[in-house]
Amino acid sequence: MMSNLYRKIRALLALLGLVVTGAVAAASLGVPEDAQLWLAGAAESTSEANYILLLPCGGVPSSCMLMRAHKAAEEHARNPKARIVVSHKVDGPFETSSLRQIRDELVFRGVPADAILLETKARSTAEHAKYIKEAGFGDIGKDRYLIVTSPTHIRRSVMVFRAAGFKHIYAAPAFDVYGSEDLGAGLFLRYGLWGSLALEIEVVREIVAIGWYKATGRA
Repeated sequence: MMSNLYRKIRALLALLGLVVTGAVAAASLGVPEDAQLWLAGAAESTSEANYILLLPCGGVPSSCMLMRAHKAAEEHARNPKARIVVSHKVDGPFETSSLRQIRDELVFRGVPADAILLETKARSTAEHAKYIKEAGFGDIGKDRYLIVTSPTHIRRSVMVFRAAGFKHIYAAPAFDVYGSEDLGAGLFLRYGLWGSLALEIEVVREIVAIGWYKATGRA
């Protein structure tokens, strides 16, 4: 009995080793970055949108949300006639909510407060599309909508909004921007490999989510 258990443990460890080796090899070869570009390339960008849809990823000051807010403000500066729609569930007082913090961040970055529309019920990508549609922010058959979200989240977002009936969907992925400082030798092993491994997990999660959304009819 112990011998049988030992063989199973060895087989499990061997499988785990293969998975880890494959993940490190893929990260070293740039596979996650290529997959990210594929996920981000699901829709063209535009500077003539009627509405900029800022999809959240937590509150401020999370790095993800700050990057998306920065990108949304940048897109609004290119197209100042557009309205920005921020969709995020509000639990409790609005004054202490993540939605309030996101709105304030946009105002801090130069977006006029009266150009920001708030949707307060959505908790997922599918609900963003559903509740933005129900709120009547524009004409989903005629107006142009620009989604601002993380690069890996673009493809699923575009699929969901199109499935909800939005006819003219564009996208502006909020890529991370890094400085050009010389940080010394071994930069890839010190930073790049670990960042690529983290991106690999994000890509796998997103591909699984796309499959789940398709299977459940949400995309």
